[in-house]
Amino acid sequence: MSNDIVFLAEFNAGKPARSALELATGAAELASQSGGSAVALAYGSGAADGAAALGAHGAARAIVLGDEDRPAITYAAAAVAAARDGGLALLAPATPNGRDLAAVLVGKLELPAFGPVRAARVADGVLETEQATLQGSVITTSRPAEGAPAPSVVLVLANTFTPAEGGSGSAQVSQAPAAEESAFSKVIVAESHPADAKVVNLEEATIIVAGGRGVGGEDGFGPLRELASVLGGAVGASRAAADAGWIPYQLQIGQTGKVVKPALYIGAGISGAIQHRVGMQSAEQVVAINKDPDAPIGEFADLFVVGDLFQIIPALTAEIRRRKGSVG
Repeated sequence: MSNDIVFLAEFNAGKPARSALELATGAAELASQSGGSAVALAYGSGAADGAAALGAHGAARAIVLGDEDRPAITYAAAAVAAARDGGLALLAPATPNGRDLAAVLVGKLELPAFGPVRAARVADGVLETEQATLQGSVITTSRPAEGAPAPSVVLVLANTFTPAEGGSGSAQVSQAPAAEESAFSKVIVAESHPADAKVVNLEEATIIVAGGRGVGGEDGFGPLRELASVLGGAVGASRAAADAGWIPYQLQIGQTGKVVKPALYIGAGISGAIQHRVGMQSAEQVVAINKDPDAPIGEFADLFVVGDLFQIIPALTAEIRRRKGSVG
């Protein structure tokens, strides 16, 4: 068994998904601990031309499973064939496509699986992962059982690793050997629908303005959207707000939603229960606005403003606009 750290890298129109960049950096970090190399399994449109660029983010090698614009699951047989070469771990993003491919790898190769994890490391040549359980109230550390087959498949939450920037390396690219025909290769997209224009990729947002039960309803997100707009950020929500139908589930942050890591997180009307905290606690700066001075979010916020969000948010938005105008 090699000490390589393998990871799935999805491409679209020649560009790697953010998850691919995160896992390239994470795989390189783990490989430095294991004494192996970071190896990408690249797939998707333009993967053949774009795979070498993963070297700038830590990948030493890239194996191209295919570079056509087709459903990710159709690359399952090629991924299985490539993963047979082993390695210490195979990292998969905890995205719909990543979960699909990880499930096939686990089932076909009878590999141990972990995740979704929030941290991973190699200690004394053994992979260790950290996972939140019991709605985020307990963090468990796991490792493969002695004698377990390799590699271990690890589902990795978004923002677990921060993509390395400014690298100039180039990954050595090779083509995966031809895979045997499988039912997965026959999957087609029967129907598709464009995403709501209001739904953004929260995992890539640097500024997030999130609302919870305290916004009172769908209309209550109006002031939050205005603030997010002047800040150049995105709008998110707690599970309570999403469950109430006030905002799309794609914007839910927390244990059962998105895990985000913005430079600035503004939580308005959010109590800050542990389930929500799991999804945003990695934010660099947290500003909380809540009428309840005892709200749990105040315990970890960098700035806790006690007051009515419907007075504070519009005033803050107006002040930012004024300052922008004076600068211009």
